Amino acid sequence: MHKGWVVLLMVALTVTVLGALTPAAANAAGTKPADTVYRNGFVYTVDSSKPIAQAVAVRGGKIQFVGSNRAVRGYIGARTKVVNLKGRLLMPSFIDSHAHASTAVSNVYEVALWGLGSLEAYQDAIRAFAEDNPDLTAVRGAGWDPVLIGGIGPRKEDLDSIDSTRPMAFTDQDIHALWVNSKALEAAGITGDTPNPDGGVIERVPGTVGTPGNQYGEPSGTLRESAVDLVNDILPPYTTEQYVTALKWFQREVANPLGITTVFDPGVGIGTPETRAYEQLARADRLTMRIRSALWLNPEDDLWTWLPTAVRERAKHKRSLFKVTTVKFFADGVLEGHTAYLKEDYTNEPGFRGVPIWRPAQLDEAFAAVDKAGFQIHVHAIGDAATDEALNSLAYARQKNGKRDWRAGITHLEYVDLRDIPRFAKLGVTAQVQPYWHVKDSYYFDSQLPSLGQWRADHEYPMKSFFDTGALVASSSDWSVTIPPDPLIAIQIGVMRWFPEYSLVDEPLWPAERCTVRQMIRSFTINGARTNFLERVTGSLRVGKSADMIVLDTNILKCKPERISEAKVLRTVFRGKTVYKAE
Repeated sequence: MHKGWVVLLMVALTVTVLGALTPAAANAAGTKPADTVYRNGFVYTVDSSKPIAQAVAVRGGKIQFVGSNRAVRGYIGARTKVVNLKGRLLMPSFIDSHAHASTAVSNVYEVALWGLGSLEAYQDAIRAFAEDNPDLTAVRGAGWDPVLIGGIGPRKEDLDSIDSTRPMAFTDQDIHALWVNSKALEAAGITGDTPNPDGGVIERVPGTVGTPGNQYGEPSGTLRESAVDLVNDILPPYTTEQYVTALKWFQREVANPLGITTVFDPGVGIGTPETRAYEQLARADRLTMRIRSALWLNPEDDLWTWLPTAVRERAKHKRSLFKVTTVKFFADGVLEGHTAYLKEDYTNEPGFRGVPIWRPAQLDEAFAAVDKAGFQIHVHAIGDAATDEALNSLAYARQKNGKRDWRAGITHLEYVDLRDIPRFAKLGVTAQVQPYWHVKDSYYFDSQLPSLGQWRADHEYPMKSFFDTGALVASSSDWSVTIPPDPLIAIQIGVMRWFPEYSLVDEPLWPAERCTVRQMIRSFTINGARTNFLERVTGSLRVGKSADMIVLDTNILKCKPERISEAKVLRTVFRGKTVYKAE
């Protein structure tokens, strides 16, 4: 026989034998046994080099192998746990790129008002909580709907009738307004002679401006934007231990059951209890999610005093599961309060476009300074003028400091000038969107349509356009604004721009902005990893990465779009360990 044919025959026999090796034989040949093997599945890796597989092997918390059922046999040892997926979908776990996880303290220690549907229902819930917690020095809560209340916000008298002896304060569901009683106003020193703070509004009782003792008008009981701090600053702070309890609750009851194992929390403070709680949990290895976070910088802060303090705070938190990486800015407020900043007038308030929270030159200076200090930049922008000015200031910072891989982000992006969309890719800015909101819901009819008019309301929340122009698109929930923060709901809405439980009409919002299922999955996995500089750690199933995975009972890549949200997370795996398993 020719020598070449002999070599080929030997190679073929070797491949055949190795493919049929028993686990013990394979391990003896040098393959280290896996801790866990997942096989017989439809594995969607979100890795362009190998998008589809059948099996995954995990060892030491990391992915050891991705490939076929046949080849994974070589990773099964005597102590390897083998999970038969029975054809189910295995994919990377989800990344929520904008969720206020630390506000879970309100879910544990405050009144939950979400979804109650009326002022009377809010009062009933508050009354019951206050009666059950007589030892609390202040009664707090969150979740009232500003659209449901309408006009100026809820009144102090609505709370005084429940309890007038201790401060009461309740954040709205958008986290931009605070409903308080007279005792809270008194404790904060807010009277009719108190002017609006910079960037904030103390709502007034109509007809009281200029009356005795009310130079600016009698406070009605609702505070907006920076005015909320006048009361929040005098309320007793939650302790580090309370935040620890709340964060454990969030990951156990909210994040892990929904398949979320990485969260960007855009609202922690310098030396605050929530920051210390994250650090404490990370140090004790008690986090079942990976946290990246942002410190807030406000226009009234002295930049050159604040920045060195922020740099020192960042240096305290450099653990793999918790890092302070970013500075959060507000470019404007929200549409329903007419604090969003628009390029054209509000339809229902001619002559008014809203007011930017930062002066352009001041924002230029702040962006350039925090960028030079090595922080990422994360910007809240609702109106098209706010997004435009944020992009202008980002361009200024890049021009002043030079181009680098900075991965700045703008979040919400409710109404965006189409001419500004290509600037995201050009500047390397992530579009950090909330697909949950991309429907014609009650907010569309009660707030967006009256405020923006038909054309602008029908061209809100671009998403596909960001993909089309090459921008990095990372999806998020803005929890606790969105409840539940279920990525499967968001993926379905991103594909359909309509959702049966949210949409009030049987028609999509701006159907041209529909995305594909794969685009939506990427926005909740690898794109979220990239915007947080974690693409080498998580976001896809690739050898060497953290074994952050979920098992779904439905293959969302193949099912009808309207069935995506019906899929259930059966198992959530974080760093190789199962942190949630459905009963």
